[in-house]
Amino acid sequence: MAIIPAYTLPGEKVMPEGIAYSSGHGFYAGSTTDGTIFRGRLDDELAQVWQPPGKDARTCVLGLAVHRNQWLVACGGATGHLFVYDLADSALLARRTVPATSTLLNDVWTVGEAAFVTDSLRPVLWRLPLGTTPQAIGEPEIFADLSGAGADAFLNGITATADGTALLVAAQGTGTLWRVETASGAVEQVRLPDGYGFCADGLLLLGDRLLFGLVNETRESRIVFSLAVVALDADARKAVPVGRWDDPRFDTPTTIALAQRRLLVVNSQLTRAEPAAPFHVISMDLPSAPPGVITDDGVTL
Repeated sequence: MAIIPAYTLPGEKVMPEGIAYSSGHGFYAGSTTDGTIFRGRLDDELAQVWQPPGKDARTCVLGLAVHRNQWLVACGGATGHLFVYDLADSALLARRTVPATSTLLNDVWTVGEAAFVTDSLRPVLWRLPLGTTPQAIGEPEIFADLSGAGADAFLNGITATADGTALLVAAQGTGTLWRVETASGAVEQVRLPDGYGFCADGLLLLGDRLLFGLVNETRESRIVFSLAVVALDADARKAVPVGRWDDPRFDTPTTIALAQRRLLVVNSQLTRAEPAAPFHVISMDLPSAPPGVITDDGVTL
């Protein structure tokens, strides 16, 4: 299959944010401005509308996650809604609303039979019970409160360790990374080198050790976006930087997914004064790691 460097999301004001990939179905991306969900094929430059704007009271889509390669979970941002769709026939399986008047449901990851969702207005993680049938999808509730640990600034990206025993959550506002036990909700800060900021939006764990994050930092009074990689220790309590990579095509990149050994990165244009079509998901090679950076299962960059 020929490499496609960028995929176009049709529309004049898409301003996409989240992305998820499903083997056999393709990738999914959502619009922050009208709630459209797009589906793209890796061999087609133009993505298609999969869920039209406004349907199911879906007016904004941020984070997306594929559950067991069968369902798609979508975050509704400030609406407080969570949506679950069937990948096979695009049917809405559930729409749930978190019990909070002020919220920003930003990113989501599924572990076992539950989806875990970051809230960028409140330092909490929500848990949505999924079960194995649509009838088992439950009501969202607070799973972990990170305020006592000091993670009170804009929780954003989320993923899980390879064994599913812990969630990794980025506090984009403080440049910190947090570890949350999936069984107990216990919270602790991942140790990073002094002065190292991991101001990450979307996260991606490659193998069980290499954590990718789309980060932003201020350089000479301007915001610069890059792809940062840190290597985790065996129990994901400590991380050391591997490197940072820039791409001249980055246009406020937000979230990231792995698809057939390539990275798919959403260019949101969210920091542009005047966003303009076309809006893209760009395709990248995996960056080269320094010698010796290797995970337990033999995966390297």
